[in-house]
Amino acid sequence: MPVFVRNLALEYLVEDGVLDSAKMLAMYSKAKWRHAHGAFYLNHTLPSGVEFIFRAIKEGEEVRILGTDTHLTGRCMWNAIPFFNATPKEADDLCAVVACTNQAQDGVFVTHLVNAAVLPELQEGNSISMQVVAFPFALEIYASREDYERAYANNPEMSNFPMLLTDKRVFPLNFMLKHDPDLPEEKRNRNLPDDVVLVCGPVLAVREAPKSDEAQEVSFVVATIATQFGHLDVAFTGDMALGIPCVKGSYIVFSGMLSADVAVEGLENWLE
Repeated sequence: MPVFVRNLALEYLVEDGVLDSAKMLAMYSKAKWRHAHGAFYLNHTLPSGVEFIFRAIKEGEEVRILGTDTHLTGRCMWNAIPFFNATPKEADDLCAVVACTNQAQDGVFVTHLVNAAVLPELQEGNSISMQVVAFPFALEIYASREDYERAYANNPEMSNFPMLLTDKRVFPLNFMLKHDPDLPEEKRNRNLPDDVVLVCGPVLAVREAPKSDEAQEVSFVVATIATQFGHLDVAFTGDMALGIPCVKGSYIVFSGMLSADVAVEGLENWLE
Protein backbone atom coordinates (compact mmCIF):
# COMPACT_ATOMS: atom_id res chain seq x y z
CA MET A 1 0.00 0.00 0.00
CA PRO A 2 1.30 3.50 -0.73
CA VAL A 3 2.67 5.77 1.97
CA PHE A 4 0.09 8.56 1.93
CA VAL A 5 2.46 11.51 2.20
CA ARG A 6 0.06 14.18 0.94
CA ASN A 7 -3.09 13.02 2.77
CA LEU A 8 -1.24 12.82 6.10
CA ALA A 9 0.93 15.95 5.66
CA LEU A 10 4.13 13.91 5.84
CA GLU A 11 6.19 16.07 3.48
CA TYR A 12 8.58 16.81 6.35
CA LEU A 13 9.72 13.18 6.13
CA VAL A 14 10.62 13.48 2.43
CA GLU A 15 14.09 14.37 1.18
CA ASP A 16 14.80 14.67 -2.55
CA GLY A 17 11.55 12.97 -3.47
CA VAL A 18 11.92 9.92 -1.21
CA LEU A 19 11.32 9.16 2.45
CA ASP A 20 14.35 10.23 4.47
CA SER A 21 16.15 7.05 5.53
CA ALA A 22 17.47 8.52 8.80
CA LYS A 23 13.98 9.57 9.89
CA MET A 24 12.53 6.21 8.91
CA LEU A 25 15.28 4.41 10.83
CA ALA A 26 14.50 6.52 13.91
CA MET A 27 10.85 5.39 13.76
CA TYR A 28 11.87 1.79 13.14
CA SER A 29 14.12 1.83 16.23
CA LYS A 30 11.22 2.98 18.44
CA ALA A 31 8.58 0.67 16.96
CA LYS A 32 6.54 -1.90 18.87
CA TRP A 33 6.77 -5.44 17.52
CA ARG A 34 3.72 -7.49 16.57
CA HIS A 35 4.10 -11.20 15.75
CA ALA A 36 2.24 -12.70 12.82
CA HIS A 37 2.71 -16.44 12.21
CA GLY A 38 6.48 -16.30 11.96
CA ALA A 39 6.70 -12.80 10.53
CA PHE A 40 6.48 -9.38 12.19
CA TYR A 41 4.93 -5.96 11.91
CA LEU A 42 6.85 -3.12 13.57
CA ASN A 43 4.47 -0.32 14.47
CA HIS A 44 5.33 3.29 15.31
CA THR A 45 2.52 5.77 16.02
CA LEU A 46 3.01 9.53 15.62
CA PRO A 47 1.23 12.10 17.85
CA SER A 48 -1.26 12.70 15.02
CA GLY A 49 -2.41 9.07 15.12
CA VAL A 50 -0.56 8.24 11.90
CA GLU A 51 0.94 4.76 12.06
CA PHE A 52 4.03 3.62 10.21
CA ILE A 53 3.97 -0.16 9.91
CA PHE A 54 7.15 -1.93 8.79
CA ARG A 55 6.53 -5.40 7.35
CA ALA A 56 9.41 -7.65 8.40
CA ILE A 57 10.72 -11.22 8.38
CA LYS A 58 13.70 -12.78 10.11
CA GLU A 59 16.50 -14.27 8.08
CA GLY A 60 18.75 -15.98 10.59
CA GLU A 61 19.74 -13.30 13.09
CA GLU A 62 18.88 -10.49 10.68
CA VAL A 63 15.57 -8.67 10.23
CA ARG A 64 14.62 -7.84 6.66
CA ILE A 65 12.07 -5.09 5.98
CA LEU A 66 9.81 -6.02 3.08
CA GLY A 67 7.94 -2.73 2.92
CA THR A 68 6.15 0.04 4.80
CA ASP A 69 2.47 0.89 5.22
CA THR A 70 0.78 3.97 6.62
CA HIS A 71 -2.51 3.89 8.48
CA LEU A 72 -4.48 6.21 10.77
CA THR A 73 -5.85 5.12 14.11
CA GLY A 74 -9.53 5.73 14.69
CA ARG A 75 -12.84 4.42 15.98
CA CYS A 76 -14.61 3.48 12.74
CA MET A 77 -15.07 -0.27 13.05
CA TRP A 78 -16.63 -2.43 10.33
CA ASN A 79 -17.56 -6.11 10.34
CA ALA A 80 -17.04 -7.53 6.89
CA ILE A 81 -16.96 -10.84 5.05
CA PRO A 82 -14.00 -11.23 2.66
CA PHE A 83 -14.94 -13.18 -0.46
CA PHE A 84 -12.22 -12.42 -3.05
CA ASN A 85 -8.44 -12.09 -2.78
CA ALA A 86 -7.41 -9.14 -4.97
CA THR A 87 -3.80 -8.99 -3.72
CA PRO A 88 -1.38 -8.23 -6.59
CA LYS A 89 0.81 -11.20 -7.54
CA GLU A 90 3.98 -9.22 -6.91
CA ALA A 91 3.01 -8.31 -3.31
CA ASP A 92 4.80 -9.89 -0.34
CA ASP A 93 3.09 -12.36 1.99
CA LEU A 94 2.43 -9.71 4.65
CA CYS A 95 0.20 -7.67 2.31
CA ALA A 96 -3.42 -8.26 1.39
CA VAL A 97 -6.07 -6.60 -0.73
CA VAL A 98 -9.52 -8.13 -0.39
CA ALA A 99 -13.03 -7.60 -1.66
CA CYS A 100 -15.61 -7.79 1.11
CA THR A 101 -19.33 -7.68 1.63
CA ASN A 102 -21.44 -7.26 4.78
CA GLN A 103 -23.87 -9.52 6.60
CA ALA A 104 -26.75 -8.21 4.51
CA GLN A 105 -24.71 -8.78 1.33
CA ASP A 106 -26.10 -5.56 -0.10
CA GLY A 107 -22.78 -4.03 -1.13
CA VAL A 108 -19.12 -4.65 -1.93
CA PHE A 109 -15.94 -2.78 -1.06
CA VAL A 110 -12.24 -3.42 -1.72
CA THR A 111 -9.66 -2.59 0.92
CA HIS A 112 -6.00 -3.02 1.83
CA LEU A 113 -5.61 -5.00 5.05
CA VAL A 114 -3.03 -3.61 7.48
CA ASN A 115 -1.39 -6.22 9.75
CA ALA A 116 -3.06 -8.82 7.52
CA ALA A 117 -0.95 -11.79 8.62
CA VAL A 118 -2.25 -11.68 12.21
CA LEU A 119 -5.48 -13.18 10.94
CA PRO A 120 -6.10 -16.91 11.30
CA GLU A 121 -6.98 -18.76 8.12
CA LEU A 122 -10.25 -17.33 6.90
CA GLN A 123 -13.28 -19.59 6.54
CA GLU A 124 -15.76 -18.80 3.80
CA GLY A 125 -18.64 -16.74 5.15
CA ASN A 126 -16.86 -15.71 8.38
CA SER A 127 -16.78 -12.02 9.20
CA ILE A 128 -13.76 -10.14 10.50
CA SER A 129 -13.51 -6.88 12.42
CA MET A 130 -11.50 -4.01 11.00
CA GLN A 131 -10.75 -0.38 11.82
CA VAL A 132 -11.17 1.49 8.54
CA VAL A 133 -9.90 4.80 7.17
CA ALA A 134 -10.04 6.29 3.67
CA PHE A 135 -7.31 8.14 1.78
CA PRO A 136 -8.79 10.15 -1.13
CA PHE A 137 -7.01 10.99 -4.37
CA ALA A 138 -9.73 13.27 -5.76
CA LEU A 139 -12.15 14.93 -3.32
CA GLU A 140 -15.10 17.28 -3.68
CA ILE A 141 -17.12 18.89 -0.88
CA TYR A 142 -20.68 20.17 -1.26
CA ALA A 143 -23.08 21.90 1.08
CA SER A 144 -25.60 19.05 0.71
CA ARG A 145 -26.49 15.89 -1.18
CA GLU A 146 -28.82 17.99 -3.34
CA ASP A 147 -25.94 20.27 -4.36
CA TYR A 148 -23.88 17.25 -5.39
CA GLU A 149 -26.71 15.84 -7.50
CA ARG A 150 -27.35 19.23 -9.09
CA ALA A 151 -23.70 19.79 -9.96
CA TYR A 152 -23.43 16.35 -11.57
CA ALA A 153 -26.70 16.71 -13.52
CA ASN A 154 -25.66 20.12 -14.88
CA ASN A 155 -22.43 18.86 -16.43
CA PRO A 156 -21.77 15.11 -16.05
CA GLU A 157 -19.11 15.11 -18.79
CA MET A 158 -16.94 17.49 -16.76
CA SER A 159 -17.31 15.60 -13.49
CA ASN A 160 -14.19 14.20 -11.79
CA PHE A 161 -16.16 10.99 -11.20
CA PRO A 162 -17.62 8.63 -13.81
CA MET A 163 -21.07 8.22 -12.26
CA LEU A 164 -23.58 9.70 -9.82
CA LEU A 165 -23.30 7.66 -6.64
CA THR A 166 -26.32 6.76 -4.54
CA ASP A 167 -26.28 8.17 -1.02
CA LYS A 168 -23.69 6.77 1.44
CA ARG A 169 -22.31 4.51 -1.25
CA VAL A 170 -18.94 2.75 -1.26
CA PHE A 171 -18.48 1.47 -4.79
CA PRO A 172 -15.43 -0.43 -6.17
CA LEU A 173 -16.02 0.54 -9.80
CA ASN A 174 -12.78 -0.90 -11.16
CA PHE A 175 -13.29 -4.21 -9.35
CA MET A 176 -16.81 -4.48 -10.70
CA LEU A 177 -15.70 -3.68 -14.25
CA LYS A 178 -13.14 -6.49 -14.02
CA HIS A 179 -15.09 -9.15 -12.15
CA ASP A 180 -18.86 -8.60 -12.53
CA PRO A 181 -20.16 -11.95 -13.89
CA ASP A 182 -22.95 -10.14 -15.75
CA LEU A 183 -20.52 -8.00 -17.73
CA PRO A 184 -19.55 -9.27 -21.22
CA GLU A 185 -15.88 -10.18 -21.56
CA GLU A 186 -15.29 -7.52 -24.24
CA LYS A 187 -16.33 -4.80 -21.77
CA ARG A 188 -13.93 -5.88 -19.02
CA ASN A 189 -10.72 -3.95 -18.40
CA ARG A 190 -8.27 -6.31 -16.71
CA ASN A 191 -5.67 -3.56 -16.27
CA LEU A 192 -7.69 -1.43 -13.84
CA PRO A 193 -6.44 -1.39 -10.22
CA ASP A 194 -8.88 -3.25 -7.95
CA ASP A 195 -8.19 -1.12 -4.90
CA VAL A 196 -9.67 2.23 -6.01
CA VAL A 197 -13.16 2.96 -4.65
CA LEU A 198 -15.74 5.70 -5.14
CA VAL A 199 -17.38 6.95 -1.94
CA CYS A 200 -19.92 9.57 -0.93
CA GLY A 201 -21.66 10.50 2.29
CA PRO A 202 -22.71 13.21 4.72
CA VAL A 203 -20.11 14.58 7.15
CA LEU A 204 -20.89 13.70 10.77
CA ALA A 205 -17.82 15.29 12.37
CA VAL A 206 -14.60 17.08 11.41
CA ARG A 207 -11.37 17.42 13.35
CA GLU A 208 -7.88 18.67 12.64
CA ALA A 209 -5.20 16.18 13.58
CA PRO A 210 -2.41 17.39 15.88
CA LYS A 211 0.97 17.92 14.25
CA SER A 212 3.36 15.00 14.39
CA ASP A 213 6.57 17.04 14.41
CA GLU A 214 7.69 20.65 14.88
CA ALA A 215 9.00 20.53 11.31
CA GLN A 216 5.48 19.86 10.02
CA GLU A 217 4.10 23.07 8.47
CA VAL A 218 0.44 22.03 8.43
CA SER A 219 -1.59 19.12 9.72
CA PHE A 220 -4.42 17.23 8.04
CA VAL A 221 -8.17 16.96 8.41
CA VAL A 222 -10.20 13.89 9.41
CA ALA A 223 -13.84 14.00 8.33
CA THR A 224 -16.09 11.20 9.60
CA ILE A 225 -18.85 10.35 7.15
CA ALA A 226 -21.82 7.96 7.12
CA THR A 227 -21.65 5.06 4.63
CA GLN A 228 -23.64 1.90 3.92
CA PHE A 229 -21.06 -0.15 5.88
CA GLY A 230 -20.73 2.18 8.88
CA HIS A 231 -18.92 5.37 9.80
CA LEU A 232 -15.75 6.09 7.85
CA ASP A 233 -12.84 8.42 8.65
CA VAL A 234 -11.53 10.29 5.60
CA ALA A 235 -8.02 11.79 5.88
CA PHE A 236 -6.90 14.67 3.64
CA THR A 237 -5.25 18.08 3.64
CA GLY A 238 -7.23 21.22 2.88
CA ASP A 239 -5.52 21.86 -0.44
CA MET A 240 -6.70 18.48 -1.76
CA ALA A 241 -10.40 19.36 -1.59
CA LEU A 242 -12.44 21.09 -4.28
CA GLY A 243 -15.55 23.03 -3.29
CA ILE A 244 -16.54 24.51 0.03
CA PRO A 245 -14.74 24.09 3.40
CA CYS A 246 -15.49 20.80 5.13
CA VAL A 247 -17.78 21.18 8.14
CA LYS A 248 -20.32 19.03 9.93
CA GLY A 249 -23.29 18.64 7.60
CA SER A 250 -21.27 18.94 4.39
CA TYR A 251 -21.42 16.23 1.73
CA ILE A 252 -18.21 14.52 0.54
CA VAL A 253 -17.58 12.69 -2.74
CA PHE A 254 -14.20 11.11 -3.49
CA SER A 255 -12.17 8.43 -5.19
CA GLY A 256 -9.38 6.83 -3.21
CA MET A 257 -8.23 3.80 -1.23
CA LEU A 258 -9.45 2.15 1.95
CA SER A 259 -7.07 0.91 4.66
CA ALA A 260 -8.36 -1.57 7.24
CA ASP A 261 -6.41 -2.59 10.35
CA VAL A 262 -7.35 -6.15 11.35
CA ALA A 263 -5.07 -6.34 14.43
CA VAL A 264 -8.06 -5.56 16.66
CA GLU A 265 -10.36 -7.28 19.15
CA GLY A 266 -7.87 -9.81 20.52
CA LEU A 267 -5.59 -10.02 17.49
CA GLU A 268 -3.19 -7.26 18.54
CA ASN A 269 -0.39 -9.84 19.07
CA TRP A 270 2.11 -7.45 20.68
CA LEU A 271 5.44 -8.94 21.68
CA GLU A 272 6.26 -8.32 25.33
